[in-house]
Amino acid sequence: MLGIFFVTFSILLPPRLGVAVYFGLVVAGQVLMAMLLDHFGALGFARHPMSAMRLFGAALLIAGVVIIRRF
Repeated sequence: MLGIFFVTFSILLPPRLGVAVYFGLVVAGQVLMAMLLDHFGALGFARHPMSAMRLFGAALLIAGVVIIRRF
């Protein structure tokens, strides 16, 4: 079901947002999900608690997407 969602939006969103913004959002989403999985040690992974630097890195990634979108 998630695959259908992803493929559908991969077709519909890039013409409206632009390819750079779309892929920036995809990468940002993957990084944020990876941080959550690391923080809670989900799926058998070792726990790596969120730190200020990790959150700052994710914020910079999102800021990059915003900059790409505006300019």
